Amino acid sequence: MFKIRDILKFLNSLPFPLTINHYFAFDDATDLLKDGRLNSSESWDALRRSHPHFSISEDRKEWIKASEVQVKKDGQDGGLVQRARDIVGIINRLGITSVFSVGVGGAGLEYQIKKMKPDLRLICSEYSPVAVNILTKVFHEADSVILFDMKNDDWSVATRGVDPDKQLCLLYRIDIDFTNEELRNIFDKMSVAGVCNILVVLCGRLTLRGLFNRLRQRLVWKVQGIPYSFAGHLRTTKTFPGFWQLYTSTETKCGGLTSFLLRKKTNHAS
Repeated sequence: MFKIRDILKFLNSLPFPLTINHYFAFDDATDLLKDGRLNSSESWDALRRSHPHFSISEDRKEWIKASEVQVKKDGQDGGLVQRARDIVGIINRLGITSVFSVGVGGAGLEYQIKKMKPDLRLICSEYSPVAVNILTKVFHEADSVILFDMKNDDWSVATRGVDPDKQLCLLYRIDIDFTNEELRNIFDKMSVAGVCNILVVLCGRLTLRGLFNRLRQRLVWKVQGIPYSFAGHLRTTKTFPGFWQLYTSTETKCGGLTSFLLRKKTNHAS
């Protein structure tokens, strides 16, 4: 028998596919974004250079402070260490020896993963040249940091020189940056390239409470005359399985964030 609390939790989860636009006030950096939108490498480069919450330090000691969550940055919150611990648990369970992580940003999560499992082969990628240049200087533990556009580039780079069965592609909080069609295409391209194992850690899941709070925040910004910009897409949890038809998926949690472990169907057909 359902309790009222369970019913409210079910309704709050918005138990159906839904995608909405996400907006954010970037303070003085708003005017620096290309076309006033955070959906290009040029806008991300501008944000990396100008906004303290999104910037990546070129000083290794300062970068390590952010990676150890002594300084709060985008994607590097209080759950970061546990998130890395949960991911390493998945890596160990699957017998993974190589990780290809895309859209790493400041790479705090990847730093923690490498710290916990130093023998792991770790390739980090970003489509922001500023981020790649800085990480190449400060992230000494990474085996490689490369420029990679997951929407347009060839995903075979992810599986080159490794055993696909022992490799994991990590997609950490990148879902917000793409349209539904773009996400479907990305997972299709990954399948064609032979990517067998994928861990998708969501940027966030859209709930009824979250939807209300975001609408209220936009109203406050309008009333106060605070400029805000398009910053991606937010989705309910039910939206995501429709993006990866060529993979089986298991929902899990990584450091408090909803995540999906994907396994290529054809890889396990036998």
